[in-house]
Amino acid sequence: MIRPTRRAVLLGAAGVAAASGLSGCSSGGDSKNLEFFQFKSEAITLFDQILREYNSGHDVHFKQNFQADNVTALRVRLVKEDMPDAITINGDYNYGSLARSGVFYDFARTKLLDHVQEGVAKILPSLGTGGEGQVNGLPLSTNGSGVIYNKTVFDKHGATPPKTWGEFIELCDMFTAKKVNPFYWGFKDNWTGAPMFSSISGGYLTEGVATWYDKRLKGEAGFDHLKPVMEKMLKLASYGNSNKFELGYNDANQGFAQGKAAMYLHGTYAIPAIRSYNPDVKLGTYATPAEDEKDTRVVSGVDVALLLPQAPRHEKESLQFMEYLMEPKNMTAYCDAQVAYPTLKELKPQDEALQGLQPYFDADRVATYSDHNFPQGMNFNNYLQQFLINRDVNGFVRTLDEQWNKVTARLAQTR
Repeated sequence: MIRPTRRAVLLGAAGVAAASGLSGCSSGGDSKNLEFFQFKSEAITLFDQILREYNSGHDVHFKQNFQADNVTALRVRLVKEDMPDAITINGDYNYGSLARSGVFYDFARTKLLDHVQEGVAKILPSLGTGGEGQVNGLPLSTNGSGVIYNKTVFDKHGATPPKTWGEFIELCDMFTAKKVNPFYWGFKDNWTGAPMFSSISGGYLTEGVATWYDKRLKGEAGFDHLKPVMEKMLKLASYGNSNKFELGYNDANQGFAQGKAAMYLHGTYAIPAIRSYNPDVKLGTYATPAEDEKDTRVVSGVDVALLLPQAPRHEKESLQFMEYLMEPKNMTAYCDAQVAYPTLKELKPQDEALQGLQPYFDADRVATYSDHNFPQGMNFNNYLQQFLINRDVNGFVRTLDEQWNKVTARLAQTR
């Protein structure tokens, strides 16, 4: 992947800082009070509780600083050379870009990754590192992207989760014949097609998702290789509600919660939102089937990555805090509250809706999100939404190749 220099990251952040006037909570020079910079609004109360428990037994205390737009705020802090003492971030392309600039700590030289599931441990390094062999983030929780299904609808029609792509299509045809929407879509929000793209890619790119995108970066592959993925997307999108481009993500969550479809192709991050509309809905999950069952993978991303600055002010104390956050009791508390997957080998999700994907984590049959590998600034979601509207596979391939080449060439000039 493109490796931006620290100078490039700072120059880009300087523009953001000038335009937004954002400033973060400075970590300052207080050696007794350190900053925990985190972005999950729904986890504020839980993290406050965890911090109270931690601080009660340690001389160095951490205080939570919630930042909803944490990537923008973090880049501003980089400009000011005022990195927070401890950080959470979503494990997507923003994480990868920052990691490649060398601003984060290397946890590979610690034992904090020893009990992390092997497949999950590979996700963050696949997005970017500060150097060969480094691991710049700890995965606190992950999600799973595949098919969420309504168990009540499945039971009513005698349906079971399919194992292959052929069985998947047969299932869709069966529901259609019975006047049941196989899927409920909300493509008005441009990003909502990306989970389908990533889920299908995970079983198609059998050499590894990150491996293929590395080949694309080197000019050894083009997006024509992903035509079968795009064709499968169009096949699935042809099933379900006809008003799919009039509805957004929240509309689709609500409609699915109300039983308007049998299946919902999204990540498990959608489950709390679905339940907010119908707490009694019975949900299950399964991985989006590949042509051959042995190639099926759960597509997973690190929902919350724990980070430290490359050179922590208080390295020993900061590592102790990271170790505390990764303890089974704290990871379990977080994952139970957020309907997420724990990342330690000895832990399993408690929520029944998550258990259908757990065997893939247990077997390390895990693939990263395909869309997380696109370079920042490419506006992939816009092109994907247009593709779902016009259904032009060749045009989509051409656009992706042209835009990828343009953006990566521009990024290379800043190195």
